[in-house]
Amino acid sequence: MAQQLEYSERRLERAVQHVSAHWFPINPEVLLSVRNGLDTGAYDLDITFLVNELKADFALFTFCVKELIAVASREHVPITTSSDPVKLIRWGGATRLRAILGSDRQPPNSHTLKDCEPFMQDRLKETGIAASTAEVLAQNQKLDPEACFCHGVVRQIGLNLIAWNYPSVYARALRSLDSSSSIDEELSNELGFSPSLLALRLLRPELPRNNPQVKQIEHGWATFDQLCEVGEALARANNPAAYPSAEKDWAAAESFIHQTIGAEGLDLVRRRAVDNTLSYRKALPGTFAALSSFDPAVAIKDFRVGLRAKENTYVKLCTPAIQAALTAMYAEMPRTSVNKLALEKLVKQIIPQAGFTGGCVFVVDPTAMSLIPRTGIGKVYLRRLTNVPLKSAPGTAMAPLISEVISTGARPPTDLASAAFACDQPLIERSDVEGNDALAGIYCSLGKKRRIGVLYLELPESELNSTEPQALKTFKAIRQSLCDALLVE
Repeated sequence: MAQQLEYSERRLERAVQHVSAHWFPINPEVLLSVRNGLDTGAYDLDITFLVNELKADFALFTFCVKELIAVASREHVPITTSSDPVKLIRWGGATRLRAILGSDRQPPNSHTLKDCEPFMQDRLKETGIAASTAEVLAQNQKLDPEACFCHGVVRQIGLNLIAWNYPSVYARALRSLDSSSSIDEELSNELGFSPSLLALRLLRPELPRNNPQVKQIEHGWATFDQLCEVGEALARANNPAAYPSAEKDWAAAESFIHQTIGAEGLDLVRRRAVDNTLSYRKALPGTFAALSSFDPAVAIKDFRVGLRAKENTYVKLCTPAIQAALTAMYAEMPRTSVNKLALEKLVKQIIPQAGFTGGCVFVVDPTAMSLIPRTGIGKVYLRRLTNVPLKSAPGTAMAPLISEVISTGARPPTDLASAAFACDQPLIERSDVEGNDALAGIYCSLGKKRRIGVLYLELPESELNSTEPQALKTFKAIRQSLCDALLVE
């Protein structure tokens, strides 16, 4: 155990040295603006302007906080000042910050905003949402909104530093997430230390974890921490593709914001997040422009729809109109229950829209060993909609016969609905009529692991007269959509 703790301590120390030397990307335009202000004395009369400029860049702001904490420690400044980012910067003033950010000193800037992975950009956006939410909530509760915003940014130091300096580890932790785990837990498992412990050791290297002063700091920020946690949950909720806990996070954050502020709460957060990330919007417009309309409820719904539609790989092979119709139908499909409205839309609107003139959904009756015609679609001409016995359903030995039926249009010795029930691929039956009135029928089983019936659809035979007929691709998409709506695998 002692050896393991020693090993973890060494890893943590190496990590502290590594991230201190590389940090996460500072926006050069913000740094240049701050340096110009320091050189011209623009902040000498009112340090508020400097605080506001530093807040515009999370990396520059947290770097200054780290450096000022070290200075404050050497000058024996009370911890009540050095643990408050805003008080600390005001205490540091233009003189001390000039020594930290002067043109003769180069902050660690090994990374750039332009050369970063999407999950790194999302990490910055999450910081902006989380801290801005905390700021709005603090203002509503008559607390110091600026102090709460800055505290929220400092809380994100560990995650931001790991995302940029250990990108493969961070990406792997994101992939390992499930609805019951957190990114902090996954990173702790990967690295042997948590993001918060890394931040503590980085900012307060002289204080061990169990030091009474640490407890004093944590107790003093307890109220702000609660508001920051709401903001962090809201940020995760807005990124359901990365966080499986998004729906749970949204329920918690939305409830707190609505109870605390009211119906306009999310809109207030949205506007504040936009204002607080203007410099990032200039540098990363593709990521931060979306903040002006961010809405976790919409993001979660779109993700759920997109995920289910994506699982139906045939949807993307349909025409744009049918793709849109099926995707809209998936939006109305819960994963745990059958939605009759979605089924009705599929049968009455989408199937006819796709060019199928008629058909039927046959449902298996295991007691009678038969397929029962349950749902009629349009008008059916090629067959009678009666019960189909399954006792003589062909197995693999019937494959040559089925192939012959498909090519010649001859009727097999057993009903093709029965044959399709035993097959994974669609079977096609063509009519004896020639010309524009010729029809064809397509059959396929519903379900593979658990077969519940057969889908049969008719369409003009001309729609199948090509090497890779579009109608067959559409049929497969509809068949899978029907299985999904019926919760059949």
